[in-house]
Amino acid sequence: MVRPGRLGVGIIGAGKVGAVLGAALRAAEHAVVGVSAVSEASRERAETLLPGVPILGIQDIVERSELVLLAVPDDALGELVAGLAKLGAWQPGQLVAHTSGRFGVGILQPIRTAGAIPLALHPAMTFTGMSLDLTRLMDCTFGITADAAMLPIAQALVVEMGAEPVAIAEADRTLYHAALAHSSNHMVTLVAQASQLLREIGVESPESMLGPLLRATLENALASGESALTGPVARGDVGTVAAHAQALKEYDGGAGGDVLAAYQAMARATARRAGNRGLLRPEQLTDIGEALGNRAHRAGRNLKSMAIKLVTTTAELRTESARLLASKRGTSQGLVPTMGALHSGHAALARTAVAENDVVVATIFVNPLQFGDAVDLDRYPRTLEADMAILDAEGVDLVFAPAVDEVYPGGQPLVRVTAGPLGGKWEGASRPGHFDGALTVVAKLLHYGLPGGAAADGSIPVYRAYFGQKDAQQLALVKRMVVDLNFPVEIVPVPTVRDDDGLALSSRNRFLSVEERGAALVLSRALRLIESRANAHEPLDLDSAVALVQSQPLVELDYFDVVDPATLEPLAENCKETPFRGEGLAIIAAKVGPVRLIDNVPLNS
Repeated sequence: MVRPGRLGVGIIGAGKVGAVLGAALRAAEHAVVGVSAVSEASRERAETLLPGVPILGIQDIVERSELVLLAVPDDALGELVAGLAKLGAWQPGQLVAHTSGRFGVGILQPIRTAGAIPLALHPAMTFTGMSLDLTRLMDCTFGITADAAMLPIAQALVVEMGAEPVAIAEADRTLYHAALAHSSNHMVTLVAQASQLLREIGVESPESMLGPLLRATLENALASGESALTGPVARGDVGTVAAHAQALKEYDGGAGGDVLAAYQAMARATARRAGNRGLLRPEQLTDIGEALGNRAHRAGRNLKSMAIKLVTTTAELRTESARLLASKRGTSQGLVPTMGALHSGHAALARTAVAENDVVVATIFVNPLQFGDAVDLDRYPRTLEADMAILDAEGVDLVFAPAVDEVYPGGQPLVRVTAGPLGGKWEGASRPGHFDGALTVVAKLLHYGLPGGAAADGSIPVYRAYFGQKDAQQLALVKRMVVDLNFPVEIVPVPTVRDDDGLALSSRNRFLSVEERGAALVLSRALRLIESRANAHEPLDLDSAVALVQSQPLVELDYFDVVDPATLEPLAENCKETPFRGEGLAIIAAKVGPVRLIDNVPLNS
């Protein structure tokens, strides 16, 4: 790790953070050459923590410093940096670090233009602005962001202050900051609300009652994660949850408070996480939603108004599919496997299946084996009631929405389907193990979805399963698995459904900001460029299409190529100078903001 050496440090902002970090850098033998302080409180703080350091104007501090620490509010940071840039204050080679959690180094672009070096150093702790914060720094972590070459300098500065540096990517800063704010700021609100309720019923010292409970809960949660979930929501004690909600409603109604809203929001989130872990069945989630007064849950609960039926066990699925085939005198059954959070693309799958089969079963199961990151698994949307409404409108007969332990009894399976060499490239290279998890659950779902009885004429019913073309590599792997392992099912591809602007529909699109969504359109534009060249029997010129994607700064390209639809072997290299002929598949994957998107276009010329 590189030690930056003895630096002349200037502190802009003698708030609770700036004064403490200045004192920590001074203790590490850096020279604090000046500090800015406007209010009486900040002047007192500077005199206490930085005795002997002159209080100077901002421009004077910048001129005298080798390292400028910007400890100002988030909303003031951009304007301050840009204003000093207009004045020509920033110096080439000068280190400039801000302490904002929300921003990375992008907001310091004006200082980069001036030749200075941007750093983001955010301490993940709450500050009092007193000397005891210096001791707390010893157990503190800093979220740091910097150019790769400058990262060792940022790390060294943090280590010298006695803390632990953790690198955060520029694109992940907002989520990083949201995680910290959600956990710390909202915890204060929850504790204050709980204390308020206890005082209301006559408990003289709520802090003494809550302290041991909250400390043990925090330790358990940090040590065991969601395995520490407990309480009436996680147990599915609907009566208790309903009683809580009613009591809080009456309390808030008299006090005009916000306790009920916070309880409802956290109880719903807890219920979803308990459901993800298989602790709650889908009907229990619905019951808890009703107990909390969730109108969306109540609307979805009225399944009697729908023709569609929900089942949650494999035994129920087999019985109901057999009954449906018999009652409809059917000769064919279709399966539409999904992970929920349905959109128009899924509706197209269901519509196609209904048009081609007498009985159609849709599955809704968020498969944990397909997620390498627990955070991605947790944030995946669960919208069972809305999903069922979409499927009911398309004429689907039956929804199979099993709990995790129904699909994987006893935990994750010891024996799995492997995607082999075909699953190790493209998406498989970026998401190791993803396709093994996908094929394992698809194999199980294909078995679950087998028609539960004979066709009306006594023959074996025709069995079809429907997959979207958007997940082209998964589609190719499923087709290969069915052939290689002799599954008695026909795999039917359904073309990608797009929004009017060309963006391929995805459950992940909801996580894009307006600006990021606009940037994401470059993916479909680049694919159309390749498609138009193929249709015109021209060389593909993949380099131009790649350059188009890379011209969009919010898009981080993972891969872009033209491949054989069956083997996924690259074809573009052979078509740089010669016209494209035959079949191919243009595939692309990129990260747009926090969201990874994939898309493809079949080529046939």
